[in-house]
Amino acid sequence: MTVFCSHFTQSSCRSCEWMELDYPAQLLKKEEQLRHSLEFFSPFALEPTVRSKRQGFRNRAKMSVTGTVEQPVIGLLGEDVLDAGRELLNCPIHHPKLNELLVALPELIRKYKLIPYNIASRKGELKALIAYYSPGPENQSGQFYLRFVLRSKECVSRLRKALPELQSRIPELVCISANIQPVPHAILEGPEEILITERATIDYWLGALKLRLAPQAFVQTNQEVAVELYQTAARWIGEAQQGRRGKCLELYCGQGAFSFAAANMAEEFLGIEINPEAVRNANAQAAELGLGHLKFICADATQVEAELQAHRPELVLVNPPRKGLGGAVELLLRNPPEQLLYSSCNVDTLASDLRILATGYRLRRAQIFDMFPHTEHFETLVWLGRT
Repeated sequence: MTVFCSHFTQSSCRSCEWMELDYPAQLLKKEEQLRHSLEFFSPFALEPTVRSKRQGFRNRAKMSVTGTVEQPVIGLLGEDVLDAGRELLNCPIHHPKLNELLVALPELIRKYKLIPYNIASRKGELKALIAYYSPGPENQSGQFYLRFVLRSKECVSRLRKALPELQSRIPELVCISANIQPVPHAILEGPEEILITERATIDYWLGALKLRLAPQAFVQTNQEVAVELYQTAARWIGEAQQGRRGKCLELYCGQGAFSFAAANMAEEFLGIEINPEAVRNANAQAAELGLGHLKFICADATQVEAELQAHRPELVLVNPPRKGLGGAVELLLRNPPEQLLYSSCNVDTLASDLRILATGYRLRRAQIFDMFPHTEHFETLVWLGRT
């Protein structure tokens, strides 16, 4: 395949390690890996892979800021010397709107004296930038959030002064915040988030459904493919219940994207999430949409046996982090649902968890959602039904 990224050809960024491989060949390798990883369920039918755009598909950017206030470098940390950053403006896999935003920021960093943090000297303020662009529906503009990751609160007042100019230049930029990360270690975000704008969320469209997305909430980086994932899960939930609207439960639910997508398929939907802000936002969103049968509680997904037994769901959907289900595997073994949907971004932990859970289940469906073209990574959705 013709390489379309100058950052890759110049070796300033090799994150897209499969950039030189034709896209159909990339998908074939991913499908072969999934079949091999789940061969203990063999034979099983693999649904056609949901493909992504090759370029402009990434809605979220996490960029380090190095250099000086006169010459800030937005991109990656240096390989040999961390403070010798590598500029990654106009990344071709970023949504074009993200690139427009990032290209505009060096001038504002200079003007408002947002001094880049120097790792070696532990001086400076601006460590990183995190941005997300959510496209609007047809005939409506999209919305951004932008987060400035700072060592301290020293330049928060300057960010407030910069706000009118930022929003004048980029009207879609409706939510801006400062994340305070004082620890001099390789931790991207800190626990404290200071809003600069009145808006605390941006609109996130899940098909025709408008949700709210907070800056600190988990969100898939490829929104177009993510919507396909959520809508597919909703269809499978409907099929699993054979026209009935039963009780469902979602573990590791975040702000409840799966639950909202499948709201019409359930009599009751209970979401479990450890992030209290995500839970507050999900419950507020459910109330705003009049979805009284959706409820979200703040709890560790490995410690909710009482809730699971009280709710008695016929279907459980899990969406764990890369490390997999952890202790929630034992929880599901003790309380096996009739139907189990598992969404995973790590095929190794998916296979490890499913080997333990496989007894008594058959693999009804599996499908790849290619959130991460040009890399070995992919999202998988599987549906297990009791035998």
